[in-house]
Amino acid sequence: MNSCYNPPVDLQRTELRRKLGIESRLELRRCVRIGTLPLHTELYSCADETAPLLLFIPGIGTYSELYAELLSDLSAQGLNVVGVDLRGHGYSGGERGLYTVDQVCTDLSEILDYYQQTFSGPVYLYGYSIGALLGLACAERESRIERLVCGTLLVPEMAPDMLHQVGWSWIWSSALLLPGLQLPMKNFIDYDRLLAGHPAGEEINSDPLIVFDYPLRTLSSLFTHRFGSLSRTFNFRGLIIHGSEDEVLPLSYSQRVQEWLKQPFELINVEGEGHMLPWDNPNRLTQLITDWLQH
Repeated sequence: MNSCYNPPVDLQRTELRRKLGIESRLELRRCVRIGTLPLHTELYSCADETAPLLLFIPGIGTYSELYAELLSDLSAQGLNVVGVDLRGHGYSGGERGLYTVDQVCTDLSEILDYYQQTFSGPVYLYGYSIGALLGLACAERESRIERLVCGTLLVPEMAPDMLHQVGWSWIWSSALLLPGLQLPMKNFIDYDRLLAGHPAGEEINSDPLIVFDYPLRTLSSLFTHRFGSLSRTFNFRGLIIHGSEDEVLPLSYSQRVQEWLKQPFELINVEGEGHMLPWDNPNRLTQLITDWLQH
């Protein structure tokens, strides 16, 4: 069953939204729950139902409401934008943090089926951070996706370094025995550094809707996924956006990915920007994405 939905609000959420400066942006969205799980989606529509439909997959642990400024800016440029809360994330149903790559691909197709009942324009997909990995997996399977934008792209077959490779191997072997074991992501991701200086940093780090601990099954599915793009080409066009000061992956990694993938990807080096580009400079990111989609 599909239905419109107004997420609950408490004092903590009100303060988070205020610090992010997204109160007025959220008034532009229409929240729709899809399927029996259900999957939470947030629509920012433009006036034209024939305009391109852009689906957005958030970064690890996060959910689409946190990107309201970016999503509403993209919509203002003539796109019908749908933010997707992955199963087990944000306002979506499901066990917290639990999904497989295959499930995400199936979910995205179900979401696309729903929105194509209203919107008839070409379909684009934007995945940020780990959402880019999921986005490429979806684009390889879903022929309706014509363009894919990746906010950095992690390719499991190409570990950034030996430490990552060893860690992924440990996750895979441990998940065979203890798939439900929760792994604290704060042991691997320095959230304080990534959010340093952000006015909502403290509120984001204490947000109960963010997934900070992931079951090994989810991480194993991500880091053992194999892309067809390494050995063949697909019909979609691809773009990787990478900040020159990225704190998670160096620009050189995206340059390697671009060279190794058989599927062509353009690469934009965003000078002076880090990994948190969707929050740090959404205006610049919006312009980069819309310029590329229009050409």
